[in-house]
Amino acid sequence: MSSFEIAVRSLIGTVFLVSSLSKARNRAAYRGFVRSLAHMRVGPPALDEPTARTVLAAEFATWMLLAVPTAPAGRLGLLLATLLLAAFTFGIARTLRRRSPVACNCFGLSTTPVGGRHLVRNVLLAAVALGCLLAPAARGPAGAGHVLVAAIAGLVTGLVTTALDEIVALLRPLPDTGTSRAPVRPYAP
Repeated sequence: MSSFEIAVRSLIGTVFLVSSLSKARNRAAYRGFVRSLAHMRVGPPALDEPTARTVLAAEFATWMLLAVPTAPAGRLGLLLATLLLAAFTFGIARTLRRRSPVACNCFGLSTTPVGGRHLVRNVLLAAVALGCLLAPAARGPAGAGHVLVAAIAGLVTGLVTTALDEIVALLRPLPDTGTSRAPVRPYAP
């Protein structure tokens, strides 16, 4: 397995691990996910619950397959990830086209509406997964140091990806509340 494949499997696996665990961690998180599917109108309302269960099972299967250190399991995990990300991208694009604000419950309960960054995130993740799936197989095993660095790089990138909404919220300027404050004077002895 190449360092690139290890990094990609770690990245995509981390994203799907966090996604699946955050939706399944408790009843409220799962119900929030089902509600977000209903608001996105990805299918008939009667299919919201079965769709949510199917997505959750596929997300669990994806990260579990990517964690198995064999080529067939990894290829199947990358294929499943690519298909899921394509479906998520389609659902988000439809929601954005309708201009209906729907919370992005991609990584658990959230009040952040789906937006362009979620679309871009999913397209990039799908491209990376597909690129790894189509890349030629490595000829020999990667060294232990390369494996460790690649796995950590993928893990960190995956964690940053799952925390993107929180990072963006931290970097946004605070809203102006309309109250004026007197300038603060520096201390002068």
